[in-house]
Amino acid sequence: MRVIPDVVVPFFAVIFCGWAAYRAGAVDATTVKGPDAFVYWFALPSLLVGKVGSAPIERLLDPGFLIVYFGPAMVIYFLVLDYGRLIRREDTPAAALRALGATFPNSGYMGIPHLITAFGPEAAIASILALLLDQFVTIPMTVAMVEAGDGRGGLLATLGWTLRGVFGNPLVLAVGAGAVLAVTGWRLPGPLAGFTGMLAAAASPCALFAFGTALAAVPARGAVDEVLLLTLVRLVGHPALVWVAATFVDPVPGEVPHAARVTAALPTRATVFVVAQRADRFPASPTVVLVTHAGSILTLSLLLVLLSP
Repeated sequence: MRVIPDVVVPFFAVIFCGWAAYRAGAVDATTVKGPDAFVYWFALPSLLVGKVGSAPIERLLDPGFLIVYFGPAMVIYFLVLDYGRLIRREDTPAAALRALGATFPNSGYMGIPHLITAFGPEAAIASILALLLDQFVTIPMTVAMVEAGDGRGGLLATLGWTLRGVFGNPLVLAVGAGAVLAVTGWRLPGPLAGFTGMLAAAASPCALFAFGTALAAVPARGAVDEVLLLTLVRLVGHPALVWVAATFVDPVPGEVPHAARVTAALPTRATVFVVAQRADRFPASPTVVLVTHAGSILTLSLLLVLLSP
């Protein structure tokens, strides 16, 4: 049970500090952009370059993780998509955004720091792979359905907007740079390695603090039944399916099963709220982000207790 005071409490305490700082007026909507930009453009990319660059290349091309983590994610995505279209009688854009809310974890700002704290640096590769899969598959697929459903811009315009979003993302570019280092065996020169190392050391606490301020700024609205359903799917359904997959898929290397289970139990990333706002659909998205983060305090604690040695 020491995993709760040793891992869970410090982790969520830093998020709470960011939330409390915003609520108390110590930071406002303008000053929040500073730490968030530092994390997004500098600290997390530096961390990703180092982690990916030092990982064995077979870990970056691990089919076991693809099956164990992303297979259940896609099952849930299309079940929720069909639920929206067939049961709730929604249009495809609204149903796709709800499916995104059920399957898109906060793998960057929460997953990487959480796995490093709980299981060590090697486990972070799981959240990095989840981040890449979501950026290259889940987000483009959802955006394509939203844009096509609204009839805006056509196929080429949708493809261009999606590619700009993916390849303009500093986290994706950092993973790409790290993959080059992993494949070639190159190492960063001493001064550059020291520079990125300093930034990487600040990534975890700054990411959690910045995300706390972002949560405090998110408005809450939406139907209770919808929020509750998506929260259960996000925090219970996805990790349960991953747990089953990790049990039956063999062999899965090292810490992949534990890391995949924790990544699947992460709360919904705020990107869902941003995409939903742009599409003027899924009004419950900000509440889903808030409630899944609050609920993950319990579910992640229970999961870490089950997984801790």
